[in-house]
Amino acid sequence: MPVASVALLLHLLSMAAAATAALAMDPAERETLLLVMEAVSSDRDWRSVGPDPCGSPWPGLECKPVPAAGNVSSAAARLHVTRLDFGVAPNPTCKDGAAFPHLAFALPHLQSLFLVDCFKNPAATTAFTLPPPANLSSSRLQQLSVRSNPSLSGTLPPQLSSIRSLQVLTVSQNALIRGEVPQGIGELKSLVHLDLSYNSLTGTIPSRIGELRSLVGLDLSYNSFSGSIPGQLGDLAMLQKLDLSSNNLTGGVPATITGLTSLTFLALSNNGLSGHLPAGLSDLRDLQYLIMENNPMGVPLPSELGDIARLQELRLANSGYSGSIPETLGRLASLTTLSLENNNLTGRIPAGLSRLKRMYHLNLSKNGLDGVVPFDGAFLRRLGRNLDLSGNPGLCVDGRAVLQADVGVGVCRRAGDGGDIASVSAATDVLSVGTLFRRDGQLRLAGGRWSALLLIRPVAVALCCSCCLLL
Repeated sequence: MPVASVALLLHLLSMAAAATAALAMDPAERETLLLVMEAVSSDRDWRSVGPDPCGSPWPGLECKPVPAAGNVSSAAARLHVTRLDFGVAPNPTCKDGAAFPHLAFALPHLQSLFLVDCFKNPAATTAFTLPPPANLSSSRLQQLSVRSNPSLSGTLPPQLSSIRSLQVLTVSQNALIRGEVPQGIGELKSLVHLDLSYNSLTGTIPSRIGELRSLVGLDLSYNSFSGSIPGQLGDLAMLQKLDLSSNNLTGGVPATITGLTSLTFLALSNNGLSGHLPAGLSDLRDLQYLIMENNPMGVPLPSELGDIARLQELRLANSGYSGSIPETLGRLASLTTLSLENNNLTGRIPAGLSRLKRMYHLNLSKNGLDGVVPFDGAFLRRLGRNLDLSGNPGLCVDGRAVLQADVGVGVCRRAGDGGDIASVSAATDVLSVGTLFRRDGQLRLAGGRWSALLLIRPVAVALCCSCCLLL
C-alpha cells in the first residue's frame, strides 16, 4: 500500500475516534445520572448496563446532541440527557424505598421529568422536596409531571418558583399533597399549563396566578380550596381551559371571567357559588363547555346564555335556578347536551329546543315545568333514553307525536272525539308514553279511548300476553 494511502487511512481513523469521543456523555453528567437511577429504580444494576447511557439509550431516557459553546456543528456535539421517565412501563419502575430525585435537577440539559405512578408503597411515604433555590436557578427544565403517586406526601415546595424555565407543571392525583399553593407560583412566567388537580390542597386560590399571562390551561379541580374565585384570573387572556370544580369555593362568579375571550372550557361544578352569572357571557365567543352543576345559585337563568354561539354542552343541574327556561337557548345550533335537572324551573319547554339538530342529551327532570312537550316523534326517537322529563307533574306528551318512547311523563288528555288536546292532567296514572292506563272506567292508549268491554274479548286476552293491563 502506498505511503500516502496509509497516512490517509490513519487520519480518517483518528477523526472517527475523535468524533466518537466527542459524542460520548460527559463523565460528570453520567455519574449524576447513575445516582438518580439508583435513587429511584432497582430494575437493574445501572452501572453495569453499559458505559454510555445515551449511546444505546436506556428505557425512560432520552438524549439529544447539544453543541459545545462556540461550536455550532452537530457532528462534534455531545449527547446529553434531556428527558427522564419513571414509573410506567416500559420506563423504569420505582422501588419501594424510592426517594424524590433531587439530583435530576442537576442534569444540565434536562428538559422533561416524569414521575407517574412511582411512589406508591403504602408502608412508607416519600417526601415531596426539592433542592435549594440556588441549585435550581440554572435549571433548563421545561416540563415537570408528578402524577398518581399515592405515597408522595408533603406540600408544594416553594422552590418550584425558582425553576423559571418551566412551561408545563403537573402535580396531580397525589392524595397526600396538602397545604396551600405557594405565592411564588406567580414567578413562573413561562408556564403554559398548570395542573394541580386531585390533591388535598387547601387555602385560597392565589391571586398571583393571574400574573401567568402565557397560561393556556389551568386545572385546580378536586381539592379543598375555599374563599372566592380571584378576579385576577380574568387577566389570563390566552386561557382556553379553566377547571375549578369540586372545591369549597363561595361567592359569585367574578365579572372578569367574561374577559377570557379564548376560553373553550369552563367548569365550576360542585362548589358553593351563588348569585347571578355575570353580564357579558356572550363575549365568551369560543366557549364550548359550560359546566356549573351543584352550586346554590338560586336565581333565574339568564337569557344571555343563548348568545354563547359555539356552546356544545350546558350543564346547570341541581343549582336552584328558578323562572322559565330562556327561549334564547333555541339559538344554540351547536348544542349537544343540556342538563337542567333538579332545579326550580317553571313554565313551558321552549319549542326552539326541538330545532337543535345536534342535541343528543336533554335532561329537564325534577322541575316544575308544565304544558305540552313540544317535541315531535323524530326528536323523541333521536334522543331515546337520553331524554328525561320525569318529575314535572304538569308536563304531558301529545299522543299523536310519540311511538313507544319513554320520556318520563304522561300522555295529554283529549277532549271529545275531535282529538284536540284540552288540558294537561297532573293526575295522569301513567309515567311513560305509550303504556296503558285507566281513568273513569275507561282504558286509554296514547291519548285515545278503548272500551273496557272490548278488551275482555279473547283477542284482547291474547294481546295481554305482551302488555300489562292495569285493571
